[in-house]
Amino acid sequence: ATIRPNQDRIARIAPRVEGRIVRVNANLGDAVRPGQALAVMDSVAIGEAQSALLQAQSAQRVAQADFKRSESLSAEEIIPQRDFLRARGDLEKANAELRAAQDKLRLLGGSASVGGRAQSTFALIAPFAGTVIEKKATIGELATPSEALFTIADLSVVWIEANLTEDLLAKVKQGAAATVTVGAYPGERFSGRVAYLANVLDKTSRTTAARIEVANKDGR
Repeated sequence: ATIRPNQDRIARIAPRVEGRIVRVNANLGDAVRPGQALAVMDSVAIGEAQSALLQAQSAQRVAQADFKRSESLSAEEIIPQRDFLRARGDLEKANAELRAAQDKLRLLGGSASVGGRAQSTFALIAPFAGTVIEKKATIGELATPSEALFTIADLSVVWIEANLTEDLLAKVKQGAAATVTVGAYPGERFSGRVAYLANVLDKTSRTTAARIEVANKDGR
């Protein structure tokens, strides 16, 4: 059998846009928490999206002020109705452009700037608690969405992938208790359960794949 990380709790983390790595916060073997910044990158696309968002916010504020003024003047019948309707249309357009700018920045992986200045940096975030089992991030390198910079796995439960011979198929059922021994800890027995049993037999090896889940809270 082969010990593997839980494949339902493994994440390969890559940036959504091309950028240069300016800081690396996590190393191989580190335990990380959800939302932790693994690395910080600098991207032209993020900077442009930040600038577009600031422009949209400014335009929306101007349109909002114009609408409020037109609304007040229209209530007193000082301006024509068409001017009020034009101001309302301009505000609706500005609101739509602001939402579009916010969505674009979010989809690129960035977040709204603080202090009214565009920022081109963004962080790669850990989606859940786990251990860094692979790291390819190096300061100064150009990273792309096609290659993961980090691989994080939740190792609290591991998978034991076994190949069962034909003579064992009648004895093993899904959900059954299982005992695992490994060469690293001779004499010790680890308890688990059969979580999956394949429905087909490999015609070459004449075996059937099975998966045993074993708790690994102590990290061994």
